[in-house]
Amino acid sequence: MKPEYRSEVEPRLEPGEELIAACECDLAPGVPDRPLWLRPPPRESDLERRIRSRLPGPVQDFLRPSEPKPMGRFEYAMESTERAIDNGLTRAAHGKALHGGWDAQAGQFLVAHYSTAYVPAVTLMLAVTDRRVLVLADRAKLWQFKRVYEPQWEAPRATVAGIRANPKGIVQRGRFELVFADGSWVALVASPSAHAAPFAARVR
Repeated sequence: MKPEYRSEVEPRLEPGEELIAACECDLAPGVPDRPLWLRPPPRESDLERRIRSRLPGPVQDFLRPSEPKPMGRFEYAMESTERAIDNGLTRAAHGKALHGGWDAQAGQFLVAHYSTAYVPAVTLMLAVTDRRVLVLADRAKLWQFKRVYEPQWEAPRATVAGIRANPKGIVQRGRFELVFADGSWVALVASPSAHAAPFAARVR
């Protein structure tokens, strides 16, 4: 475990809590995309908001972002089918990366990932302690050269049954699976890939 991982996680621990292992990672290829019901509403930038605030009221109303129109059954079915095909092709190429539905513990882990911020983080840090499992998300801005981690998800240690290293070819040499107590699991890829096996071994 890199010293910088420890320095990132330890200030967030409770008194007496012990850090067992931490690993930087991202979602593995084949993890389902954000479902339609988690799609965020449109938003305007700070610059757009400042410009609009200087305009007359009727013009402001005209330029205000509109809420997405509810999709009809046909449009919803078409988009759902397209997503299912895309996810199916990805699974065929890279293997299954999620076991259990959105209501399972692994699915809820993904719901938190997709809904905590408007744009889901690319890089995560997964930390396991003797009490909890924590996920920090890198929220660094484009002009920041260092990672800026913020809390994204946590659960009691008993929620996670274990971590198993499961490399899948060249693209996913660092793949490991976060296995939950209900039997569901989600695949992640360690960065660097060599960290996956030692991380899984420490958590067992």
